[in-house]
Amino acid sequence: MEYLKNLIRKVTVKNLRNVNEGYIYYLVGEGLSKGIVFLFLGFFTNALSKEDFGKISLFWVSVPLLSVFIDFSQRSYIKYFYIHNTEKVRELIVAIKMLCLILSPLYVVIFFIKDYYEIYIIDSKSDYLILFSACLFAIIELYLSYFQIKGSYKKYNLVFIVRNAIPYILAAIVIQYFSGNVYSFMIIQGCLMLLIVILFSKNDTLVRIGFKNGIQYLKSSIKFSLPFIPAMISVLALSFSDRFIINYYYSEIEVANYTVAYTVSSIFMAFFMATNKMWQKFILENLKAKNIDKISRVTKYYILVVLSVAILVVISREFLVSLMSNASYFLILDIVPTIVIGMFFYFLYTVLSNIPFFYKNTSLMVLPAIVAASVNLILNFILIPIYGYKVAAITTTCSYFIEFVIIYIICLQYYKVDVLFKTTNEFK
Repeated sequence: MEYLKNLIRKVTVKNLRNVNEGYIYYLVGEGLSKGIVFLFLGFFTNALSKEDFGKISLFWVSVPLLSVFIDFSQRSYIKYFYIHNTEKVRELIVAIKMLCLILSPLYVVIFFIKDYYEIYIIDSKSDYLILFSACLFAIIELYLSYFQIKGSYKKYNLVFIVRNAIPYILAAIVIQYFSGNVYSFMIIQGCLMLLIVILFSKNDTLVRIGFKNGIQYLKSSIKFSLPFIPAMISVLALSFSDRFIINYYYSEIEVANYTVAYTVSSIFMAFFMATNKMWQKFILENLKAKNIDKISRVTKYYILVVLSVAILVVISREFLVSLMSNASYFLILDIVPTIVIGMFFYFLYTVLSNIPFFYKNTSLMVLPAIVAASVNLILNFILIPIYGYKVAAITTTCSYFIEFVIIYIICLQYYKVDVLFKTTNEFK
């Protein structure tokens, strides 16, 4: 009996160590990635004109947005599939990746047609670089979802840093010493992502999947993921649409100003998104075990930690702006606290959204995202031309608050669970 107790204690300590180590790796990975971006952002804001910096900031937000259309948001299904069918997940990844590659030529044709009618996201050259990067971004997201839910946090963070941070270093070198321009970053990031996909594809050659099995995987995956497409688009639109609307009514200069404000605020988002990668694994596993009291208890500590980081970012915003730009951007200091508050509501949404996700009620996740994004678009189109680009901070905060309230009501009404304020044992 004593031996069994010691064994259980060792296993518990080992699991706790792995969880803590995972949080540390995600924080270090996100910190390095965002830290490099923030440090080199000052270089880009000074080396490029505000017009060119506005263009590159539009590129940054366009790639993840377009990638949702490439894989139909099936990256989400990989996490669900792993929890319930671990041994077959590599076959699912290969099936989705092949679909992305098969559909890529179709998107090239669509872009040709778009160019013919002179419809551009940024400009013709940038748009094709966006498409190239978005295809690779979508494939890499499949592997990142797999590494995250599997607990392979070392691989996850290595890939995450190479994809998201290294292009800034290489592009800065090219611009500084080889007369590079605004397109240098776009080309370098695309080449790095291509290298990552090639390296992953070497391991996939060992995976054998029949045509019928592949079709079956895709049917289940698309059925699960389709509701996520409007949800993902809405989430990305809520995060990035304001910059496109600002560019429509004003210019790349105002886009550049707002981008710096949003990027400073994103230091806070980077923290909770990093910890969320381990949190999602924790909450899904405990939902499966019906440990609702444990989820509620840990959630309250999690919120306090995240709130402390938010306050720290607001207090140090002037130093952070000076670190990543120059004095010409100080005019945006007043909107940083508003954006941070909005991001806190988004954090609360991410905590609660795992509940309908676990129960495969993906349609319930669509409602808050669509409503919030719609409110954001309407308010931006009405208020930005009247009050200027800074009002986008207020519209963003209002939209994130609405998104949180809706998902909170869903969890209360549909699942009878409140992990934020109190917990009931009624659980569907």
